[in-house]
Amino acid sequence: MSFIRSRLGLAVAAVLAGLMVALGGVVVSGSASAAPSSSVAEYKVPKGLKTHRVTASALRFRAAPAGWVKGLLYRGDRVFIRESYVGSPWVKVVVVGRSQSGIPHETRGWVHRSYLRR
Repeated sequence: MSFIRSRLGLAVAAVLAGLMVALGGVVVSGSASAAPSSSVAEYKVPKGLKTHRVTASALRFRAAPAGWVKGLLYRGDRVFIRESYVGSPWVKVVVVGRSQSGIPHETRGWVHRSYLRR
């Protein structure tokens, strides 16, 4: 049974790799059973750039715009805006320092722009 599972896993990986190439994505060679790499570089908040403070009593810190809630940011927590889009109220932020609710330093997520001030 494990032989069939391993062959099926390799076949699925090959099909997905073919789709990625067809769509212009990047394909990393390796085994289908390989664990995700832990060498993904974390985003470092550039020194000297201005941060924003949360003005809401409790602000939902989301995994994606209008996505599931990862945690809460409270008034006074600091974030660095990493990405913003014209016409969108959502901004991708990086937490600066540990938040009052315990969200670790340099955690990435999305918040509503209207609850941030310099």
